[in-house]
Amino acid sequence: METILSHYFSGIEDPRVQGRCQHLLSDILLTALCTYITGGVDYQDMHLFAKERGKQLQ
Repeated sequence: METILSHYFSGIEDPRVQGRCQHLLSDILLTALCTYITGGVDYQDMHLFAKERGKQLQ
């Protein structure tokens, strides 16, 4: 399911090397935003959020 936010984030140019990335930049940004909204403050919180709720964002 594509959300409005993931559609918005997909318009951001990804400066990373193509073919060496496991995740889309739009997915990372959406996960980071959701982590922040739910009180997360660092990468460990982002990893935990993605692990616990990542399926809900797909």
